[in-house]
Amino acid sequence: MLALAIEGLVILGENSQAGQLYPLARELVDTGAVVLWPIFRFTETVAGVAAAAAGQWEAAEDHFQTASRQTESVPHRLEQAEIRRFHAMMLIDRAAPGDREKAQTLLREALESYQRVGMPRHVDLTQTLLARVAEM
Repeated sequence: MLALAIEGLVILGENSQAGQLYPLARELVDTGAVVLWPIFRFTETVAGVAAAAAGQWEAAEDHFQTASRQTESVPHRLEQAEIRRFHAMMLIDRAAPGDREKAQTLLREALESYQRVGMPRHVDLTQTLLARVAEM
């Protein structure tokens, strides 16, 4: 439920509430669990989303990088796309030099994956994020 709560709050724009759950997300990672069943979300992805919501950019980057490495070794194609989308959302919020370009790359890669597997709602979400990046 923690993963669903964090993701849901972020999607709803309630970052401050999602960010408050970051300590619990870190505890989840510390249990050694890698993937949550039945949603097949990586714990490092959850922690990255929560850290980003809390404005803890370096921690979020670390979690997203770890999750990306984990999805390469499994491999878990859908989670790879999700990590790219969530990481791009963090970069958009952070808006540091170079973040715009990196976010665009991540979003284009995620969009391609969502289109390939036929996820129209995720295609729409990603296209909206790409339009937001273009306005930065």
